[in-house]
Amino acid sequence: MSPRSKNRLTLLAILSPFVLFFLAGRYLVDPWELPRQNKGQLLIPHIPVSDLGLMESTDDPYRADDMSGRWTMLYIAGDGCDSRCKNGLYYQMRQVRLALTEDAQRVRRVVVLTRQPNADFRAFLDDNVAGMEEVQGDLKTLKATLEAAYGESQSSPVGDIYLVSPDGQIFMRYRTHEDMDATLEEAENIRLDLKRTLKGSLIG
Repeated sequence: MSPRSKNRLTLLAILSPFVLFFLAGRYLVDPWELPRQNKGQLLIPHIPVSDLGLMESTDDPYRADDMSGRWTMLYIAGDGCDSRCKNGLYYQMRQVRLALTEDAQRVRRVVVLTRQPNADFRAFLDDNVAGMEEVQGDLKTLKATLEAAYGESQSSPVGDIYLVSPDGQIFMRYRTHEDMDATLEEAENIRLDLKRTLKGSLIG
């Protein structure tokens, strides 16, 4: 065997495992079936927050620019706030943000009010989860824009928590729960996703 043929065989022996690995990954493995690191529902494509048609209390549009500089936990609220709502706002948003310790200042909390809060809800917002930004949203517009996120098993996005990037892209969704064990598990999911996101990000 000539030296040239030996060199070719040596090169083939070195490259063949990588070629086989590539072919297996390309044709035998479905990437969507692989386990993912994120705990929440990843939204692909991302949804621009500007598509939600949100308004500030001053009746000015709430745009992506209003979210620049920080990551956002966004909650969609109805007119009242039941135990599921309170669990989400308190444990899955307020407490999760505090648990981020030195990164807490990189995250803001926003509640989207689709109706005027009743007295109990207003008191809860003021007394238990103070510091949240409040914006107004039209439920019909929210339903149409976020329908791909919550799917057919749910008739409305009310009660859901979304993560929004500093450039105004909604990229993750979480549900809220009446059961405390489920609430705390979901809160930990949000904390882990946020921690990983903040660690790998140079923005916000």
